[in-house]
Amino acid sequence: MILSKKLDEEVVKRLSELMEEANRALLIKGAPKNKESEAARVVGWSVNGEKVYVEIESGRYVRAHDALFRLKNYLSSTLGKEFRIGIRGLGALAYVIEVPCFKGDVKEVLRLVGDKGSVERIGEGLLIELRELSEEDLEARLVDRLVKRILEGAIEAPTEEAKLVPFGFVLERSEPKDIRVKVEVATEAEKLGWIKKFPARGQWIFTAPMVGLLKVTRDLIIEHVCKPLGFEEWMFPRLIPMTVLAKLSSYIEHLPEGMFYVCVPPRDPSAFDEYKREYALKRIIRKDLLKEILSEPEYVLDAVQCPPFYQFFSEETVRLEDLPIKVYECMGGWTWRNEAGGVEGLARTNEFWRMEMVYLGSPSDVVRIRDEVVSRTVELVDKVLDLEWRLVVGAPFYLSSEEASKRRIDISSQEKIPTLDIECYLPYRGERDKAEWLEITAASVHYTHYVSAFKIKEVKNREIWTGCVGHGLTRWATAFLAQHGFDPKDWPSRVRELYEKYGPYRVVKTLEWPPSR
Repeated sequence: MILSKKLDEEVVKRLSELMEEANRALLIKGAPKNKESEAARVVGWSVNGEKVYVEIESGRYVRAHDALFRLKNYLSSTLGKEFRIGIRGLGALAYVIEVPCFKGDVKEVLRLVGDKGSVERIGEGLLIELRELSEEDLEARLVDRLVKRILEGAIEAPTEEAKLVPFGFVLERSEPKDIRVKVEVATEAEKLGWIKKFPARGQWIFTAPMVGLLKVTRDLIIEHVCKPLGFEEWMFPRLIPMTVLAKLSSYIEHLPEGMFYVCVPPRDPSAFDEYKREYALKRIIRKDLLKEILSEPEYVLDAVQCPPFYQFFSEETVRLEDLPIKVYECMGGWTWRNEAGGVEGLARTNEFWRMEMVYLGSPSDVVRIRDEVVSRTVELVDKVLDLEWRLVVGAPFYLSSEEASKRRIDISSQEKIPTLDIECYLPYRGERDKAEWLEITAASVHYTHYVSAFKIKEVKNREIWTGCVGHGLTRWATAFLAQHGFDPKDWPSRVRELYEKYGPYRVVKTLEWPPSR
């Protein structure tokens, strides 16, 4: 701690008394009576000029950085009144965290620590040392978040009842279906004039026949899943401000490269004079000039669709008796993701049509709703669409697929499975047991993740959770065409009936110019 002036012997003597008083009461406040050893304690201190060096040890209940801020306020108040000495700032030269038993991936901890310190394996545990933490680092709860993330990495040994499986583990699957066609969907759809490439990565123009099929998939999900389970339709914004994005820590930490960022132009036409002149005279778009004109990114294009639901309840209070609240959203338009591993036809695109189902309720309600949605969706896929499917353990909502592949999921109960994915077989990708199947729906339980991040309160402090289900409608259509082909006469009767309702369909084809010889 940096004080406003050097300390003389009288102040140092008083400081010694204050340190002892802090250990007796201030630094154990908040710890249970029988857990005071888990609180904080000053174990050493010294003075050098205007600086006071303090060594603090703590357990789980009063973290060392919280103790440091308590001590700062206490000393600042007392020394200010008695000696007119203030505290100008503080920091941590070193912060050592001991983890007695760690079963997770040390590389993940190293990534989190980065250049702020070091990580050493000690027996079954870890010794983490952070160095040169500023007051801002400590106030931002950097240490708390690091410890929380380490605890999420499965430090605790699994119970005897636990059944740990890898991401992608198949829980259930349909019987193999007859393979009627074996065409690459995007190639065939483009040849037939159902879609046309847009001059950007992972974007398409959909013409009437494809739009009709997409609307059929939407209607079937509403008819068979949303309405029977009591979901109401809402509309969500798609332009997400940074203030909302800041609450989505899992996406910022794991998937920042998967979002598109939006810069806002100034409402000053003259700011664009040179940019407009360059285009008028040279017919070129000067992106370097745009960089100078536009603001820093202030929004992201929505990549997950459900954040507006959590924001609706942010810093509000709900009553458990009024829950669950269940909504679905499909009217808002596109969803955007900078897809990993490149784009592929209609199966993996940067811009796609999606339906989101999201819900808030008690823990048991949220798990039950997720499982009911999955059950009804599987029945729709199997019985109405007649598709070959499988149900797998999906990547937890807060992790990328790469990170999830390093973890094991406990499937001993439904509550412990964070995400369930419904996948469909694409015959053109190869044999069933070797080909990559296409995920069309992901159904998640978020536990208290978003309730905490968005500060959603229950009137009596009873526990509430959220969950969501994302149906990738573009992927649903892709799976359907991959297994049934493009001739509506070969489609299941209910799909054909709805499809004809949206017709007739005119296919617009263009000629190549100049014509090839």
